[in-house]
Amino acid sequence: MAVDGELLRQFYDLKQLFNDKWAPAILATLADGEVRRVDILSTIKSFSYGAEWSDKQTSLQDSMLARTLKRMTEEGLLVRTESDPPTFPAEVYYSLTPPMEEFLVAVGPVREWARRHKDLIARAQAHRRRSGHDRENSRSTDDAEE
Repeated sequence: MAVDGELLRQFYDLKQLFNDKWAPAILATLADGEVRRVDILSTIKSFSYGAEWSDKQTSLQDSMLARTLKRMTEEGLLVRTESDPPTFPAEVYYSLTPPMEEFLVAVGPVREWARRHKDLIARAQAHRRRSGHDRENSRSTDDAEE
């Protein structure tokens, strides 16, 4: 059986691109346009996270948000702009780059697939919780975040 190597590479490329605990929440927060960092933080803290994928619930701290926004900006996922004219303290806004805006449009069919297959997703979530896979994965994610 032949494996489509390009498909496999693309899956892993996407996994690496979003292999950050907070990246999906940041992308969702910025989906409607530019947002100040303080508002990104308060929006993400207001999200309701279930225990479906993780039995380890943590809250986003400002220092982690700052590091994540900086990394995502350096990677070309976000745009950082300061208010014009400059103010003190500076008002900094973040927004999605055009390729990330395009990605959010492209992911629409995947979101629809997820809505249609909630039972499959729930089964996978339950299995990961039971098998302890999430605890092993969260340790490596926590190590990477520090």
